Amino acid sequence: MNGADALIQTLVENGIDTCFANPGTTETHIVGAIDRTNRIRPVLGLFEGVCTGAADGYARMTRKPAATLLHLGPGLANGLCHLHNGRKAHSPIVNLIGNHPRSHLKYDAPLTSDIIGLAAPVSGWVRQVSSPEDIAQDAADAVESSWGPPGQVSSLIIPADCSWTDDIEPAAGRQRTIAEPAIDRAVSKTANLCEHGGKTALLIGAEGLTEAGLKAAGQIAAKTGARLIAYTFEPLMQRGAGRIPVERIPYFPEDAEDALRGLNHMVLCGSKEPVSFFSYPTGGGTLIPVGCELSTLVPLGGDVVASLQALADQLGAKTIGPTQSLSLPDMPNGVITANTASAVIARAIPEQAVVVDEGITVGFPAYAQSAGSAPHDWLFITGGGIGWAMPVAIGAAVAEPNKKVLCLQGDGGAMYTIQALWTMAREQLDITTVIFSNKGYLILDIELERHGLGPAGANAHRMMDMDEPRIDFVKMASAQGVDAYRVDDCKSFGAILSDCLKQPGPKLIEVMMA
Repeated sequence: MNGADALIQTLVENGIDTCFANPGTTETHIVGAIDRTNRIRPVLGLFEGVCTGAADGYARMTRKPAATLLHLGPGLANGLCHLHNGRKAHSPIVNLIGNHPRSHLKYDAPLTSDIIGLAAPVSGWVRQVSSPEDIAQDAADAVESSWGPPGQVSSLIIPADCSWTDDIEPAAGRQRTIAEPAIDRAVSKTANLCEHGGKTALLIGAEGLTEAGLKAAGQIAAKTGARLIAYTFEPLMQRGAGRIPVERIPYFPEDAEDALRGLNHMVLCGSKEPVSFFSYPTGGGTLIPVGCELSTLVPLGGDVVASLQALADQLGAKTIGPTQSLSLPDMPNGVITANTASAVIARAIPEQAVVVDEGITVGFPAYAQSAGSAPHDWLFITGGGIGWAMPVAIGAAVAEPNKKVLCLQGDGGAMYTIQALWTMAREQLDITTVIFSNKGYLILDIELERHGLGPAGANAHRMMDMDEPRIDFVKMASAQGVDAYRVDDCKSFGAILSDCLKQPGPKLIEVMMA
């Protein structure tokens, strides 16, 4: 077999079964190798940012890597934003980037670039294949490194001649490195803090926010009164009726300060020190309250579930605290605002759905109002790079074909990766995308006020408004094969959203905000 066949067989033997691809000339032999196997599902994205975001969404749901296939440095550059988001989520991703044949690099051809320099800032591991004989072992190393723990982006750069060279053997599968639970000393110290340390909070991250971790955390809270808290933007949180509720640190630093004031101890459980998203003239930075001691039960990349279970055992905590009851907001009437749209969404979330949240100004009230919705997974934009939600929804739907995916997307962010709709239609993915059309980057208007710059003037609005000309998302969705609807009142939004979530396949609703 040639190098490309050895590469693909090695990826398969190491658990890769999906490739989100936008290939070019330097990747043709890899395309051919994927064509010769029935063990990898190729999913075409019409923009590289769709591919990299989809790989992030796939990893969040399966906790294993998919591959991307990108074309040289410019193709990689188009996908960097959502590799950044995936890096912040600690998503395992195997990022394959084609390169010119080694003999061609000296000519500095038009597409020649510093691929390593582009890949390094968003990758935990980067390597360029140096010879055809190395391609299979390098592929196995890429998968192994992507697992972490914690998970990370592994970028493998593949010169075309290493793909087309014959008589190359694949590499065997590797064992995944197992995450380690908390050491006994950390468990004993945390138990003492929970029982005798005053006001104590467990800052829970990673798989601690899945049902198994939340069960143990609920036992600890019921026994000791410890607060259960999560950072503002975690990769995934399982929540809703029947699950242990967790406080989410507010977005703005002054609100976070109010929420955390009075804590004596904060214990990191698979999370990092919480910090504000931005810093302002009035404050920002760390969110640890003054006088609060920070300690660690288990670091990021450790086995959070086993650590919380060990802490519950140490405390003799057997009884689970109160779970969230099923509680839905009343159905609103009239025009659509952030709060009324949130109520409609909270009422409509199906059981075991996946909610992908880049709603920006709608996302926060939608999260708050859906606390008592049917049990569901909520995915957050960990790195802040917009245009993230629709690609991540693709990955989530590929990973979980039996779950409904509800994608909450702002209109500004939607324009970054609108090509994602085409992939949803081509793959017939069960995704309902809700685009909140407020005709601008409304969050920037809020941020101007927060920086003390007063209401936006004419020139500022020229950099934030999107209403001249108005973007027609219904037409754009229809042109890409997605059934689409426009609503401008709560009653019609509720009816159409409910209907879309009952039908299979991709749908889009453009919500005209008041």
